[in-house]
Amino acid sequence: MVDVNNLIKINKKHGGVLIDRSNLEFAVDSANKEKDIYKSNAYLIRGVIVNHPFLDGNKSTASEIVLKRFKKEGIKCNREKFSSGLISIAKNNIGSIDKIERRLKRWCPRK
Repeated sequence: MVDVNNLIKINKKHGGVLIDRSNLEFAVDSANKEKDIYKSNAYLIRGVIVNHPFLDGNKSTASEIVLKRFKKEGIKCNREKFSSGLISIAKNNIGSIDKIERRLKRWCPRK
């Protein structure tokens, strides 16, 4: 389970300030409803990277929480592909959960 207040704490470490709590709550609620870790993390990535609930540190915040969640599941990511992929999602404003999920499965495959 992801907690809104935990995400806010993570973001503060990256120099950010919350500017849209309702957007963040929606992303967290959507992520917490999903049983599949890839789809759940896709909701978090879209909600934090694409929708920008924080003034700064959105990519760093999403990266930290998603990598922690994958680690708990025993899923290892190719850090280089993961990092450049998150930048691509932000740059190209990719908001499709299915597209983000497919990318996550490539960057962070289950073994």
